[in-house]
Amino acid sequence: MLKGYADVHVVFAIVEALRRRGMDVDTVQDRGRDEAEDAELLAEALASQRVMLTNDTDFLALAASHAARGETFAPIYFWPQQGRPIGEMVRRVLREAASEDYGSACSRVHFL
Repeated sequence: MLKGYADVHVVFAIVEALRRRGMDVDTVQDRGRDEAEDAELLAEALASQRVMLTNDTDFLALAASHAARGETFAPIYFWPQQGRPIGEMVRRVLREAASEDYGSACSRVHFL
């Protein structure tokens, strides 16, 4: 299963549920990176071979920018912040994280 890196916008209940179900998830807060730029966080996710878990649309713009330059970036698992039950999001993240290896997931936005 792929490992996750959750940004500050991800509800902590999702992080806790993913951890209880066996996913290795770091948070921006765990690393003391609350104030870091999104581009730095995405680079950290790639360097540590983690999937960026986010609700922040700024990561979509970063992905487009990297893709336009032909640069590899960490996989981004994106879902809207409102309107989805926590259990549903946990199931979607886990299903996606178990479905492929890190290399094939890179440089893509996975809309959950």
